[in-house]
Amino acid sequence: MTKFIALVSGKGGVGKTTTTINLGQALTNLGKKVTLVDANLVTPNLGIHLGEINPKNHLNGFLRKENSVQNILHQHESGLVFIPASPSFTEFQKTNPERIKKIFEHLENTADIVLIDSPSGLGYEVEQVLKHSDEAVVVINPTLTSVMDALKTIELAKGHNNIVNGAILNLSNKGKHELSIEEIENVLDIPIIANIRTDKKVRKATHQQMPVNYLYPRCRASRQFNKAAEFIASYSTINTD
Repeated sequence: MTKFIALVSGKGGVGKTTTTINLGQALTNLGKKVTLVDANLVTPNLGIHLGEINPKNHLNGFLRKENSVQNILHQHESGLVFIPASPSFTEFQKTNPERIKKIFEHLENTADIVLIDSPSGLGYEVEQVLKHSDEAVVVINPTLTSVMDALKTIELAKGHNNIVNGAILNLSNKGKHELSIEEIENVLDIPIIANIRTDKKVRKATHQQMPVNYLYPRCRASRQFNKAAEFIASYSTINTD
């Protein structure tokens, strides 16, 4: 049985795509069969981060019945399997976000875990993702605005019957001039399952269109993504059983 996990955030720019990629790599390293899907049809970045700047075969074409699932699956040299959305504005205009449910139907029983890089915010597009996901992981920054926006996102996810496993704290700065983990957990009432500090190696890996835990498996960021993957893998196994 495939577990569909949405990576969500209350606002853009928190590092959701980077988190999706590196969490996917960490789960793959654990022996899980993982597929990443860019469901952000408005401003997709997953393919760009993995070297497919203008993919010929993409989610948009599948949703319009122009491509099969097999044709839109891409494999990165790190081993990651992913489905990009088209960055073209014309493609976006021709794509109905309500049809996103079709990719969930076609990916059922094809992988252990499907990670969905979801649209940001609380709008119609993210609701279409959450309607068909099983679980949600919230990506946040250690600022009050990010945390308060995340609180609304958690409520939206739970309203669509998603189990909210926890939050991944991204771009923290060793506790300087930011909310503490304890403060964030008290507001959100869910655990922080990884704390990804601002790290030059993450930026360098992103620039090279690679997962950081593929290039630098021993760095602190990679260890934190591994920690989140272990939590999610064990939690999903428990729920599957």
